[in-house]
Amino acid sequence: FVIYFSTKHTQYSIRYTLKYLSAIFFLIMLSVTKIYSQNSFGFTGYQSLSSGLTTPTFSLESNPSYLSNLNDWGFSFSYGAEFSNKVGTNIYSISLAKSINNHSITGRYTPGYQKEFFFSTGETITTNDTTVQSLKVKFTYKELFGLGYSYKISNDFSTGLSLRFFSQDFEKETVTLVGEPIGFDIESLDETVNFWKSDIGLAYNAGDYFTLRLESINLLNFGEKSENSEFKDYELKRNKGAEFGLNFHPATFFNFNFIYETSNSFQAGINGSLNNFYYGVTAFHDKYQHPFIAGIIPSLAYKTNLFEVMLSGVKYFSDRTNKENYNDFVQEGIHNIINNAYSFDKVFLSVSFTLNTLQKLKVKITNVEVAKDIFPTVADNYLTSPFAFINAQNISDEVVEVTPSVKIDGINNEPVQSPPVTILPGDSAKIPVFLVIPDSYNSEKPELSYATFYLNTNIKETDDQVQKPVLINGINAWDGKVSNLRYFVHKDLEFSVNYTRSVLSKFKTQLDTISYVLSTFYKAKLIFDDFAKRIVYTSDPRATAEYVQFPKQTIDLKGGDCDDLSVCYSSLLGSVGIQTAFVDYKTDGDVRHVQIMFNTNLSPEQAILITKNDQKYFVRKNSEGRDEIWLPVETTELSDFTKAWNSGAEKFRTEAIGNLGLATGNVAIIDIN
Repeated sequence: FVIYFSTKHTQYSIRYTLKYLSAIFFLIMLSVTKIYSQNSFGFTGYQSLSSGLTTPTFSLESNPSYLSNLNDWGFSFSYGAEFSNKVGTNIYSISLAKSINNHSITGRYTPGYQKEFFFSTGETITTNDTTVQSLKVKFTYKELFGLGYSYKISNDFSTGLSLRFFSQDFEKETVTLVGEPIGFDIESLDETVNFWKSDIGLAYNAGDYFTLRLESINLLNFGEKSENSEFKDYELKRNKGAEFGLNFHPATFFNFNFIYETSNSFQAGINGSLNNFYYGVTAFHDKYQHPFIAGIIPSLAYKTNLFEVMLSGVKYFSDRTNKENYNDFVQEGIHNIINNAYSFDKVFLSVSFTLNTLQKLKVKITNVEVAKDIFPTVADNYLTSPFAFINAQNISDEVVEVTPSVKIDGINNEPVQSPPVTILPGDSAKIPVFLVIPDSYNSEKPELSYATFYLNTNIKETDDQVQKPVLINGINAWDGKVSNLRYFVHKDLEFSVNYTRSVLSKFKTQLDTISYVLSTFYKAKLIFDDFAKRIVYTSDPRATAEYVQFPKQTIDLKGGDCDDLSVCYSSLLGSVGIQTAFVDYKTDGDVRHVQIMFNTNLSPEQAILITKNDQKYFVRKNSEGRDEIWLPVETTELSDFTKAWNSGAEKFRTEAIGNLGLATGNVAIIDIN
């Protein structure tokens, strides 16, 4: 928030200050009436487009604070001199600004933003003492103070509004009849007219090199109007319009700025920096001033971490020594307090201070990519495979270690941290974000929630954060990857242990009398036969591969499809220590078929103990390199174990071996750990 001063003969424009709001509004504004004079005129030569300096931040004329580097408190003081017939000095502005997260509030007091006019009306009277006296008028225009508010919608968009207070004083001498006999006297008419004006705007960072800005001019005007018809024509002109700004910044030492107003007024300039020194020069064209390029605004500044000093000025190219013509003034009026055909050359010294009680931000989020929806049952997946990526940029001049974290409404009470990443100065990085889903999460319905992503360079302060919508599926949702069915297998382990213990206890005598090497085979057979008696095969009512029942649900519901039955039977076998694997048949359409196979722990030489048909089993090596016999089982064949084994073996032999499914990848064996 800055304060710019003008002497008695200057004051700030009737211009809209605050950037950013609605494109629809601006389309309307562009079609309304023309605006007059240079509303975006500023004293710094930088306007709102220099990201390195704080001083232009305080100028409500272009609402620059919304793209500034102000992190906490800012204070600015401007003192100036105006070179009219005699040099006059004044305090032009005193400003204060405060940033809170994505919000910015600015206040400005402008005692130097004023302009006074003294004219002779051309009328004279002769008094009783034969003295000839000219009638005079005096007009004073002031901008006293202003307020600005902005909100950073995202890293690319900012919006804001401004509110500024103006005062106008009019004095005019008139002739009245007095006395007996009739005589003449001079009487003074005077009136003060105060009003407010408010504007809105929108700023957009269009990539790394361009900044665009669109703003209203005189959007809202409210307050007093002149009640005296003598003064109506002398009020500040407040026609509505709009303004477009463009900043091209390919390098720190060179930026190009352009501002166009719907009156066909415009400004063009360059600015840049080298180390702690900044320069800028802006040329401007104004409808009511001559020549075509009415003047320039050069600037030079020096900046440290705590303060900056700026020397700037305004040089007009026309002769400003002639006295004002009353008739011209009556015809044209005044449209801008500090930049008009009657303004004089000026020079300004501005000093700005920044006080950061908060940590200076070192990194910013440029984008967040949510790579996958959330499936709560496959929670362990998100510990090793990121569910999102944060695109971050180091905006400091030092190497930083960035710690990403995320909190999802409905899942986490506190942010979950991911491993830190080191980013070099000015560099960017794509940072993986991992997730912890608590075991207590048990919602069966999908929910649309929000994930808040954070970047921290220290423990206490968050440098940047962004919120994104995420879909949290129900606990029975499945992402279609057969490898992730193992999470459903492990879900009801306690239930499966109790179930198989109850089944096998009925056959304890039989199991105690068979050979130990056949124990695994007979346990699997007895468990399946009991399981088959309780279950009926039913296709998934959702007709997709995206819903899987837990083992207890399958038993309680007495039915399920191929993935439900495979998950349930695998869980039951696993509860008694039998190793299992899924067989994924990928050529069975959108809803792929799944069956299981289990390890009998028999060697190929011992296969004769369970079958003489070598087409009914598959030999796989164990972790120690020994060959062991695995039996494919079709869990949807619920007659008995023998038929389920025969059916599973036939399909496996045909698809996996005969049609080279294992070799081509159309069939996959996925071990369940």
